Amino acid sequence: MKAKGFGFWRKLKGFLIGATVYDAIKDLEEKRLLMEYGLMIAVLGDALGYPVSSYYKLKLLPFWLPRVEAWKHYLFKERDVTEKLRE
Repeated sequence: MKAKGFGFWRKLKGFLIGATVYDAIKDLEEKRLLMEYGLMIAVLGDALGYPVSSYYKLKLLPFWLPRVEAWKHYLFKERDVTEKLRE
């Protein structure tokens, strides 16, 4: 009988957290991703034609190599005016 009650409270807790904090967490994840992409532009800008020379880009390249394709897709994605209204 206690197992059923425990499951209810756990589900209620998950629901309340999702209802109150989920949007803020998604917002923070999006901002973190945009900051990371901005740093990637500064470091890997040579791939897009921005002449950036830095010693640190050689040190950071192995960490970002798996994400380069997703980053390029994000940069070259066609944007719409309505996307700015969402923010």
